[in-house]
Amino acid sequence: MTEIVEVSGNRNLGRIMSIISFPALLAPILGPVVGGIIVSTLSWRWIFYVNIPITILAFILAVRFVPGDKIDGETKSLDVIGMLLLSPALAIFIYGIAQISIYGGLRSSSVYIPLTIGSALLIAFILYALNTKRETILNLRLFSSTNFLVSNILLFLSGIITNGAMFILPLFYQDVRKQSVLFAGLWLIPQGIGMLLTRSWAGRVADRDGPRTIMLFSLAVTATGTLPFAFSSAASSPVLLAATLLVRGVGMGGIFIVAMSSAYTGLKREDVPHASSATRIFQNIGGAFGSAILSTVLQRRMANHASDPHVVADAFNVAFMWMTAFAIVAAIPALFLPMYERTPKANRREHRSSNDQDRDVDQRG
Repeated sequence: MTEIVEVSGNRNLGRIMSIISFPALLAPILGPVVGGIIVSTLSWRWIFYVNIPITILAFILAVRFVPGDKIDGETKSLDVIGMLLLSPALAIFIYGIAQISIYGGLRSSSVYIPLTIGSALLIAFILYALNTKRETILNLRLFSSTNFLVSNILLFLSGIITNGAMFILPLFYQDVRKQSVLFAGLWLIPQGIGMLLTRSWAGRVADRDGPRTIMLFSLAVTATGTLPFAFSSAASSPVLLAATLLVRGVGMGGIFIVAMSSAYTGLKREDVPHASSATRIFQNIGGAFGSAILSTVLQRRMANHASDPHVVADAFNVAFMWMTAFAIVAAIPALFLPMYERTPKANRREHRSSNDQDRDVDQRG
């Protein structure tokens, strides 16, 4: 992400994010299906083994194609203190969040102890980063920008909306619809198709009109595509549910692209690596948080009644209601995203001409 934003010169970020997000958007289409095939035909351990050849291939491609770093003559040392505070803080905190689903709440020591330790280390890093004169592993002063702060809040909420769905939807099709692992993955394909449909359009609109309008639209469509599942059951039409997932995917395709492009807008070149770290942190914590909340909701609603199909269906209905609520709540920070004024056609032609000249200069350089 850092490399791509720097190469782009921080221009047309919406369209750039729509292009580089294409492989990630294939995951909702291929991931559940491939995962279903692996689990059905091989051992569950292959879910982890399959990462080994992928990372080897990625390493080879990185060595072959990623440009070398440009040394500007200024020597910078690794922020060891910040790394020793922030890395374990996030790991322990996410571990504590994951334990919530196992113990059904915050009262277990297996939950509140890691959450307390992780929070303490995180606070220690914040105090250290704000008071040291050296360059820290994560520049917290970026969050003084309203746009950057709001974008990361939206990435946190998008992690809940996206990862929560990828956690709960396969279970819904298996536990309520009584589908096999493979067919549960196949029924999720419409959501991935919907995400692909709005990929390029969302990026263009965000670059032209600003991120606020397209983000609000995407959240509204996502909520609309999630709410019907809160009233679904084993008797619901599979075609209707597939159409609903297609709508949900249309909304989700815009959320991630707009939030990521907005987070990098207006940043200086030296701040891009810090932004990459921050966006990934917020997205990962949001994803863990979403899965923990939804699994806790399911566990509590199905306590001692997991064999009753009506109780199971009701538990999933409530979980989908939570997912809809998160999409609605995300509209609040989205209101603080900027909007761009429409440029008259004459000015747009002049602007395009200026961009063409910039590209000619870049190519000659």
